[in-house]
Amino acid sequence: MFSIKYFTGCIIASVLLVSCSKEERFDVEGDPTVKIFLNNESLGNAPQNSISFSAVNHPNPSGAGVINLSTNIPDVIKIPVFSTREVSNTVEVSVMHDNALVAQYNAANNTNYQAFPEGFLNTSNLKATIQQGKFVSEDSITIVVNKANIGVLTAPAYLAPLKLQTVSNNAGQISNNTALQIAYVVVNVELRQIRFLTGADDAVGTLATGRSSWAVSYTPSPDLSSGNIFDGSTNTFARWGTAVTSPVVDVMMPESKNITGIRIHTSTSSTTSPTQVQVQLSNDGINYDIIGTPLRANLTYQSGYTYIHFYKAITARYVRLIPTYSTSTNQQNKRLTEFDVYTID
Repeated sequence: MFSIKYFTGCIIASVLLVSCSKEERFDVEGDPTVKIFLNNESLGNAPQNSISFSAVNHPNPSGAGVINLSTNIPDVIKIPVFSTREVSNTVEVSVMHDNALVAQYNAANNTNYQAFPEGFLNTSNLKATIQQGKFVSEDSITIVVNKANIGVLTAPAYLAPLKLQTVSNNAGQISNNTALQIAYVVVNVELRQIRFLTGADDAVGTLATGRSSWAVSYTPSPDLSSGNIFDGSTNTFARWGTAVTSPVVDVMMPESKNITGIRIHTSTSSTTSPTQVQVQLSNDGINYDIIGTPLRANLTYQSGYTYIHFYKAITARYVRLIPTYSTSTNQQNKRLTEFDVYTID
């Protein structure tokens, strides 16, 4: 049995696709043909043979569209090409960006990736060269990224399938292993609608009045309730027992408002405030949009109040909060005492 070991040095490029310590073997017993293939590290739930990046965008507070907050997408994405044996002649390998494979991948894997918008990735000349006597390309398939247009990435996830096409000089064949014929570039996009670590001074608009006409329901019902969360008193509350970690709080207002943020009063200590708070908004009380689920570390706690401010006003009549409390939190602190929204006219 013959085995070919991956190179042990690192390929330094804009993206490091193969780990220095990576050591995989391919069985080529009885097959003297040189096979050309793609093989990239895939992490988490990413597609097999893929390289993944992320981007965080937020709504433009003063206009249409979105603004990029952060990304790890490089200016140039590089993907090396491999062969199962040392090639006898210098080989040029071409790759094609095939968007038709996006739908095929989604159908086979029950996913919902989108093809990248036109012009975001430059995939017009995808070639790499394996020099005679080598089994890894000296250069890489090179994709130039137009990061100035990152704001066009508005879907949750994008997929670019890159399929091996040709091998020059009759010096090898494309691998018949379909999993190694296609590499995927993946970008997961978060549209962040909640501003992290903002407090009372960062509020846009004013606290809504007329809360006495608001209604609230809880799932499950509180173990103990005193007064209500709209009475202006932090001494009245809804409180849950030790078995409840994530109660659902549904607030209904008489009419829709342009909501810019939420203020809740929970405990008297930041260490017993909710570990995270999911915010959902709706105009009909049936169909809710998840606005975000910031962690305690992303929220500002001031004098018992936790502040959740949006990048841009969102029109809604119904607000659903799902605070999550640590299982170690005493039931005295699993409570909600006040609920407010900031609005603009």
